[in-house]
Amino acid sequence: MKKKRKFTKCPVCGVSVNIDNLAEHLRRVHNKTIDGEDIHERAEKPLKVDTENGRILNITACEETLEKGARLAASNRFKRAINVLKTIPEEYPDIDTVYMLIGTLYTQLNRLEDAFTYFDKAVKSDPDYPAHWYNLGVAYINKGYVAKAHECANKALALNPDEEVKEKAENLLNGIKELLDLELANKPDIDPETYLMLEERFRRGTEFMDNEDWDGAIEEFKYVASVDKSSAKAYGNLGVIYLLKGELEEAEKHFKKSLDIDPSYTPAFINYQMLDAMKEKIKSDPGCLAELKDKLKMGHF
Repeated sequence: MKKKRKFTKCPVCGVSVNIDNLAEHLRRVHNKTIDGEDIHERAEKPLKVDTENGRILNITACEETLEKGARLAASNRFKRAINVLKTIPEEYPDIDTVYMLIGTLYTQLNRLEDAFTYFDKAVKSDPDYPAHWYNLGVAYINKGYVAKAHECANKALALNPDEEVKEKAENLLNGIKELLDLELANKPDIDPETYLMLEERFRRGTEFMDNEDWDGAIEEFKYVASVDKSSAKAYGNLGVIYLLKGELEEAEKHFKKSLDIDPSYTPAFINYQMLDAMKEKIKSDPGCLAELKDKLKMGHF
């Protein structure tokens, strides 16, 4: 297990720095001491260690690359900073710090899917560091995954974070609570815990659909619809699955059920119209269903 670390902001450039490395960061990047005095001579201390796979890793070179990336980030050269940071080998002991910075930079560029990828890498590299879980929670919120965000925020708090991360994680949980209050305003029979569970099952159903595991998807969406009988999206997705399976009567029944619940639910309306227009062709040429797959509209929780 990696030792517990805390981060602070560099007083000169403002980037996040491991507090244990702040003095070294100031010396290398800004030619200053921890007290702010200028340094005119820089001593290089190359350090090489053997990694588990037998490679020789120059720790000093990795740190210099990280510092270069931090300087570029501080000057808003985000794309260049990312390219530099990605050259650091994954064997670098503090690679989670690198992943966290890359994720932050992708967020600045509004490339949220890429940001999620690197925050997830940071968590996997050091699952005992609270800030990584908080960042991943925010990334999940950006993807619309409320249940996962809720889980990550609670994980961050369980790891005894510093005051800054604790406040951020608590604010994230408060935001999730407000979101759930809005979502459940018209669902008096569903409590927040049940809602989060249904979201997880719905997400699993969409993953099954993506992998064409129709039976697995049907099981998930039927469960969601059995608990939340007002889920037009669950019924709509069941209609899509049955249509792709060639079971036209079942598809039509579920599209109608979806529209009965919510006549304004566009995906079900489009899919039902498509089914009605192509019903005869589908019966005579079941192979045309493959052509429909990319045209059908799938609902998301």
